Amino acid sequence: MRTFHSQLEYVKQELLTMGSQVEKQIHSMRQAFAAMNYAAMDRIIEDDHLINQLEIGMHDKVTLLISKQQPVATDLRKLIVALKVSSDLERVADLVVDIAKQSQRMKEQGLVSFKEKLETMFSIAEDMMHDALRAYEASDMLLAQKVAMQDDKVDDLYGKIIRELFQLDSSDVEIDQVTQLAFVGRYIERIADYATNLSEWVVYEVNGKHFDLN
Repeated sequence: MRTFHSQLEYVKQELLTMGSQVEKQIHSMRQAFAAMNYAAMDRIIEDDHLINQLEIGMHDKVTLLISKQQPVATDLRKLIVALKVSSDLERVADLVVDIAKQSQRMKEQGLVSFKEKLETMFSIAEDMMHDALRAYEASDMLLAQKVAMQDDKVDDLYGKIIRELFQLDSSDVEIDQVTQLAFVGRYIERIADYATNLSEWVVYEVNGKHFDLN
């Protein structure tokens, strides 16, 4: 039978496994978006239930540990953070699915320059999620703060894209295409926000204080 602290470590490793799966979904979607690969997008949508199951399993494990062990102080924080991070990861996976569904409504060659800017946003958001998970793995507050600083780049790019999209002459573009690109941008921006949230949970787990890193 595992000791309580080995169970805590098991929870953390399970959460990192879930994070790895979410990272794969993000990476696959970024590649699918760049190539407008609709078959790959279908697979991403179909695989979403796997992340949902991992989140439910994590919730059950952590709730059981809290009820049986009644941890306090640092140990309780670790379990609370595990619940929060698993929930955030599940929402990120949902956003990836939203991007897939929205992208499937786009025309491959429509507004290519904006699509390329969104790919840049997506790349930064992907890096942020990777670094946030590494910060969680290593309890690295400096890396967590670095992730939060990257969020400003994503916000700035998103704001610029939206301004430029809605300055287009409506007689020269399809409004549906503009709307779809705007939604994709919003979903990517939200993924970056969740990476920042994860970083904030790292800080809380380490020192017990809530900080808004945005």
